[in-house]
Amino acid sequence: MYIHWGKEFETGQPLIDAEHRLLVMLFRKLDVAIKTRESASTIVHIVVEVRKFVEFHIVSEENLMRETNYPGFEAHRELHSNLLTDLSIMISKVGTHREFPDDLLSFVNGWLIEHIAHHDQGLARHVRKSVKRPVAELIYADYLLTSTPDLQPG
Repeated sequence: MYIHWGKEFETGQPLIDAEHRLLVMLFRKLDVAIKTRESASTIVHIVVEVRKFVEFHIVSEENLMRETNYPGFEAHRELHSNLLTDLSIMISKVGTHREFPDDLLSFVNGWLIEHIAHHDQGLARHVRKSVKRPVAELIYADYLLTSTPDLQPG
């Protein structure tokens, strides 16, 4: 079973939640590509997209930690570093056919669920209580979707 966004993943921190939703969307995109037997080339391109967004999300989250003087920054950053190392190894194994794309998907799904539940919830609690506010906090609402847009053709 693969990850689907649910309320249990929400941290209450709009930037973190928006990026986590995008990660879940990309994981589902990879899942669909695997299940519909897309070409190896297509799957590789999606894997690259996933890796790059994971890298972006980590930088974004670490910036948020710096902006709010998060006391658990070093430990959290080490978790991110370990993820990137493990992700690179897994992607390499998929590329050399020592692992299947499904294994990569299972890995990233499991990591995200664990990370949100045990680490990002703590970061979000810190941000909510922090006297030092995130740099762009006041503009989040202008740029982050808070509801699903109507995707029906006009």
